[in-house]
Amino acid sequence: MKTTRRRRLHDSIAMLAMAGCVQFASASIIEVPGDASTIQAAVDAAQTGDEIHVAAGIWRETINLRGKAIVLLGAAGPQSTTLDGRGLEGSVLRCIEGEAAETRIEGFTITGGSGDVGAHGPEATVGGGLLVRSSSPTIVNCVFRENRASLHGGAVYCGDGAAATFSDCMFESNVAEKGGAVFNIRSSPSFDSCVFTGNLAGYGGGAIYNDRKCAADFTDCRFQANEAIYNGGAVYDYESRGTLTSCSFVRNAAAFKGGAIYIAYRSNPIMHDCVFVTQADDVAGRRGVQMASKDQTGACCVGGGCIIASKSACEDAGGEFSGRGTRCSIEEQTCSRRMKGDLNHDGTVDRTDMAVLMLIWR
Repeated sequence: MKTTRRRRLHDSIAMLAMAGCVQFASASIIEVPGDASTIQAAVDAAQTGDEIHVAAGIWRETINLRGKAIVLLGAAGPQSTTLDGRGLEGSVLRCIEGEAAETRIEGFTITGGSGDVGAHGPEATVGGGLLVRSSSPTIVNCVFRENRASLHGGAVYCGDGAAATFSDCMFESNVAEKGGAVFNIRSSPSFDSCVFTGNLAGYGGGAIYNDRKCAADFTDCRFQANEAIYNGGAVYDYESRGTLTSCSFVRNAAAFKGGAIYIAYRSNPIMHDCVFVTQADDVAGRRGVQMASKDQTGACCVGGGCIIASKSACEDAGGEFSGRGTRCSIEEQTCSRRMKGDLNHDGTVDRTDMAVLMLIWR
């Protein structure tokens, strides 16, 4: 029965494609490459409620979801199903036609994207892996790896009222001027159980840059080894508000301020029970931050070792308090010794310290 239905579906696609149009009469599972030769052809043919199942492999194309309430599924998961934008123009994926939560992207590795041209000139690209404008898609179990944008959002750009939802996603080794992994502006995206690691910003927000009227929410997310050449190694907030709940910050670094988070102009984020593991993972900026954590203790570096204590007890003992919610960790070198050449105090001598040195010489 299933084989007969699929054969009819395949024959219909072939016949209608010759006529220049492809349509389905009812909700279906469209298999790529079985029923359509490209993912975009499957999207163009799909109707509300359809699921597009993409086979394992490397798919070199850019895809516009066309505002459709459909599911785009990497059937073998992100380890085996890759959307590769190398050598192609634009973002790998686009949700720019009013997609809602029913538009679901799941189970892909998205890589090699270079981004769409923004409003700042032909050389200024945004959203290397995914561009979301005036849309609210759902993205689940995806890996955004080694995407870049010359301006904003190496992996993802959310703007113009976007309210995308990301769950169980990884953002790794993405690069942009602002928001090495994600750039949010006038939007309210949410991130649940996501990992941000090894992302780089040439200015601020190694992982995340929240800009102007942005209210992004992060829950159970991990920020590790992200870097910014200026401020905000993991997160940079500018005229934004948002919430971070039960998030951890590990070995993030900024050349100047806010190895973990930098709070700039008119920003007031709220943090619930977040953990800042190393001394470099600090929170800095022009405004205070509302720390909703009930834990008043943290890592205290004293006498060449590390203990858990309150800020006042730590300072009374002549120690250096790492911040509320921080913990002693041998692996993360919570109280590591200052190294020669470690200009940004993150415990390592690397390219970020070279950037600081170059800025000092200017």
